[in-house]
Amino acid sequence: MNATTGSRNDWRVEPVEHQTTQSDVSGDSLSLEAREDARLLARVAEGDQNGFAALYRRRGGLIYSLLIRMLVNEMEAQEVMQDAFVQIWRRAHQFDPGRSSPIAWMIMISRGLAMDRLRARSRRDVGHAAYEREIASLELEIKGTHIEREELADVCASALNRLPDEQSHAVQLAFIRGWTHEEIAHATGEPLGTVKARIRRGLLALRKTLKDYHA
Repeated sequence: MNATTGSRNDWRVEPVEHQTTQSDVSGDSLSLEAREDARLLARVAEGDQNGFAALYRRRGGLIYSLLIRMLVNEMEAQEVMQDAFVQIWRRAHQFDPGRSSPIAWMIMISRGLAMDRLRARSRRDVGHAAYEREIASLELEIKGTHIEREELADVCASALNRLPDEQSHAVQLAFIRGWTHEEIAHATGEPLGTVKARIRRGLLALRKTLKDYHA
């Protein structure tokens, strides 16, 4: 199997014998553990997939425990760990034993990717909050329109019928049936972002229809 693809459970490897090679890193300053890590990293730098698999088995649990503490989400931790080991595979030749220990170098890569994921999550949360505020404002504006209930229902129904089918369906599921955006995405098989965009465009169209009705 290609060492840079697949899920955490997809790696199928043969046992690796811990024998001395020309790639060994020697020196009294390195512990036996660090020397073994460095030996495996040197094999990875040479494109040795068995060495990579052995390094994954040896340090994957430690790195995963770090990521799960940072991300508090198993799926994200697994995804980031895969990304981290892809980076380790690609950048093993850059490891400098004079600057850090092998495990510190691998943790630095993993932690950097986790921080990127946390920053992306924060931006996503901010964007979601802004979206929710806009949707709530649109809802209040539509509900606050001074039209008799039956007349308002007729106007809204007419406006919904003029929307593209996808927008109309999403708006009706959200505000007539009371489904959450996640439930709509699951039911329609559409990405969550697509569902939210359709609902927003649909509500904007309803707002314009009501304004035109008053005019």
